[in-house]
Amino acid sequence: MRKKPASLASSMARAKDPARTSFDDGWVGIEPTFQSKKSITLYADLENEPGGEDSYFKHKHMTRTVRGVARGIARHWKRQEKRGADWVLFRGVEVEEGLDPWKVFRAECKFTFAKSAKDDFEVKVGMDPSTFEFGIKPVPLAWLYDQRFVTFLEKLVWGVPRKLGLTPSMLNGGGQFHLSAKSYLTGSLLADDIATRLNHPEISTWVMDWPNCDDRALRATRERFTAYRDVLERYWEGAFHPGATGGLTAEHALLDRGFEPAHSPPQGLMRPEIGPVGSPRDVFQTNFTFGRAVRLRAQSVHPGYWQLAHPDDDGYRPDQIMRYSEGNLNRLQIAGELHVKSGEVLDDDRVPELSAPLDLEMLATEASWELRGQMSRTSARDTVEAILLEVHHARFLERHRRVKVRASLLQDQLLIDGEATVRKHAGERVLQKLRREARASNLKVSKGRVKSDFIEPETLFWAAWSALPKGEKTAVAREVVSAFVERVEEAASADPRGLHGDPMDPHRHRIHPLLWKALASDRATRPGDPVRRELVRFQEDEARLLERRPVYSQLGDRPPWSRK
Repeated sequence: MRKKPASLASSMARAKDPARTSFDDGWVGIEPTFQSKKSITLYADLENEPGGEDSYFKHKHMTRTVRGVARGIARHWKRQEKRGADWVLFRGVEVEEGLDPWKVFRAECKFTFAKSAKDDFEVKVGMDPSTFEFGIKPVPLAWLYDQRFVTFLEKLVWGVPRKLGLTPSMLNGGGQFHLSAKSYLTGSLLADDIATRLNHPEISTWVMDWPNCDDRALRATRERFTAYRDVLERYWEGAFHPGATGGLTAEHALLDRGFEPAHSPPQGLMRPEIGPVGSPRDVFQTNFTFGRAVRLRAQSVHPGYWQLAHPDDDGYRPDQIMRYSEGNLNRLQIAGELHVKSGEVLDDDRVPELSAPLDLEMLATEASWELRGQMSRTSARDTVEAILLEVHHARFLERHRRVKVRASLLQDQLLIDGEATVRKHAGERVLQKLRREARASNLKVSKGRVKSDFIEPETLFWAAWSALPKGEKTAVAREVVSAFVERVEEAASADPRGLHGDPMDPHRHRIHPLLWKALASDRATRPGDPVRRELVRFQEDEARLLERRPVYSQLGDRPPWSRK
């Protein structure tokens, strides 16, 4: 039976209510990306010409494709509505065309609920360099548990672009998504989620994504790791608790100040089993203050594209460039603040008194914790399972608080100790060559402003991996696979669907094929070894699992892990 539009509308209303903090009433924003060979080559041909980017975004292939995708979605939906397809969940759909916050052409499919509903469900189709990108938010998390909505996404958001010759890839696309910030500002969840990511760089390098500067790992460099570790330590000392800061008001958020940690917080403000003590407002202020401090004190350390920072460049302004991270808190805002892209006032009908104590009800409707360490997905089901893996693991962390940061990992050989690894196993000559190349690149990319031989962490990652002896590659692979299996099993324990069978089945393909190769020669295994078990299951179903991964590039570019 078709779900009633009123039911969809009510779940949307709960998702938009900042006071409903449960993941049952949370939301997600998804940004699937697709490319054509034409979109990639067109951008490559035009980007370095005077006015080239403007020409690219106005090119008839780009605008015609955006229009074609949006209209194709509406046509297919209407045909299926007449046939009575059970995944046609809304009352109607209309297509509107306009400009996005960057003043670039965009089309929107607006799906309507019941007549009395105040909101539409919007599926926006736009452009990015080399790519076509959807913007779909907010999507109530409750909808992701309904197979009919997953089919809606499969048929329209993935199916229509495919019919127009568009496909997803790793190099020119992304699969990041936003989760409602309100769901992470209770207990110590935001801090525990960040600490978990700091302990598990494989999430954004080997598993859910691949090493790239667009969504740089929290543990990518020693300075970056130290910054995150230090702000987490101050959190657990109580330095962001209103009992130490004196309490914050709307003014602090609107003027973006006052989020520094208190120097000498009194004891007793934090408890390992619950996080911040005190009233719901105390808990909210602690976590909101912590989140803003993370953005300014850690997220801004060695983000991707750091050489490009310029106040006149919308995409690389100093307050924007820090978003190039596996986790992004730039959208942790309250009503009345300015939208991070368009500059428009957020929720202008809810702007609080400047002197009002900072409180949960002030949180902007679209305030989010963006998880950028996600590669493109080849299907709606794969995307939904990737999102729910994060949601379910967050629910696991709600029951297992106070995640402690690990000082060292085997993977550090590829990250914070990357230079030492290259020097040890490949020699000083190789390291010096990388530094010369880095200096030339930094000067070029920054237009002469950055004189530095700082090697990009992702370049160092693959140089270190290439230099590692076979046995140490195997050890890293074992660490990654065992950690990911543990994460999947922890998430499965908090999955409200109560699924039976193999929890790795929706996720096994996410592990980078290089790791299976490294593990294939490992003979030092024990009976019942979970890593060996996963290797065998991969080998038994290799072709199907690899099919579920996106191609690296539609143009056949060589991935960095295959270069010498």
